[in-house]
Amino acid sequence: MDDVGHEAGQDGTGRQESGPPRPAHAVDARLARFSGVVGEIVDPLTWGLDLEDEALTGYDDETDPTSDRFVRSYRTFARESLEVETLRTAVAADAVEDVVRAAASGALVAPLHADISAPVEPDTSPTPHGTSDFADDFADYRSAMRAIVAEVDAVPLETAQLTVDGAARPATRVRVRDVTALHVPVPGRGLVVTGPTDLIDRVDVVTRPIRSLLQPPERR
Repeated sequence: MDDVGHEAGQDGTGRQESGPPRPAHAVDARLARFSGVVGEIVDPLTWGLDLEDEALTGYDDETDPTSDRFVRSYRTFARESLEVETLRTAVAADAVEDVVRAAASGALVAPLHADISAPVEPDTSPTPHGTSDFADDFADYRSAMRAIVAEVDAVPLETAQLTVDGAARPATRVRVRDVTALHVPVPGRGLVVTGPTDLIDRVDVVTRPIRSLLQPPERR
């Protein structure tokens, strides 16, 4: 998956990725393809939100138009995550449920990712079953993921509203535990907002033209 944004060129630990950097023309092409408006939280600091990252994601061999997204990731002072994803194309009516459930599952699974990173060296820490084994940890991780997906799939879809550009818009929502994910159609695009339920119920979203992510404006 491509990822173009604040942390492009870094791996999941913040270290610089090996290999040549992405050519500027490739980045420009991605931005041009995504030209238009994208969503963001109105006055994030009011809600204790800090913009942590913004990125373009998608597959070069595009087979699923919903995978091509502009993502703004916010973090609360309590280290909770809230994301606003702008899908480059509108979501077909029969795909909305999959998009919303996938967002909710992803938010619930995210805390597991930090626990499953492959060790650089074998871990010989004692556990109730002997020494720690990455394969066992990974099996537990996959089992937990399947359980979360099943839990999300069992929750009914709900109709809701989200204020976008000052107007209440109809939304499709899933609420699981303390996480809410919802999809809101906007002209030619779709917005997916995912985060803590108490915040999702209060925040508003505004759409604005996409900015250059990597290169500052040229000085004249």
